[in-house]
Amino acid sequence: MAVIVREGSEVWLYVILWLLVIAAVAGVLGGIAALVGWAVERCRHGRAKDVVWRHDGLCVDMDDWQLWDVQWRQVDGRVEVAYSVANWLPGQTRYRNDFVLVFQRGVSLEERGVHVSRVLLKGAEVRFLQVFDARDGSVPVIQRNSLDTEREESDE
Repeated sequence: MAVIVREGSEVWLYVILWLLVIAAVAGVLGGIAALVGWAVERCRHGRAKDVVWRHDGLCVDMDDWQLWDVQWRQVDGRVEVAYSVANWLPGQTRYRNDFVLVFQRGVSLEERGVHVSRVLLKGAEVRFLQVFDARDGSVPVIQRNSLDTEREESDE
């Protein structure tokens, strides 16, 4: 039995093989690019996603506001403190995220980041975050900021 081969069919076979090789190389290069992108993103954000939040026992219950659920973690030379605040005053009351101070080895830490204000109605709750520069690896001591935080009643 004789197989009839048309002229030029070998050329198409080589074109198809080259296209498959190019697709395989592009797939490998795409995988390497994705891996490099993942590594750069991980370095950019540090290990913050891997660091576990620790609970602190601080709880302040005042007549007009309450602070509770204080959590902290140390990430890349920073101490991050998150906490919840509730308003018990009638009307609109402004609260700022400066409710806590953090100490390491008895020295207060420098606060980093911007101050955020939120207006709360009576019974409303908000979650705040404060960031401080860590001094060393010691366990931070978190205390209420004794300088009363900015709480202004708004006429609106």
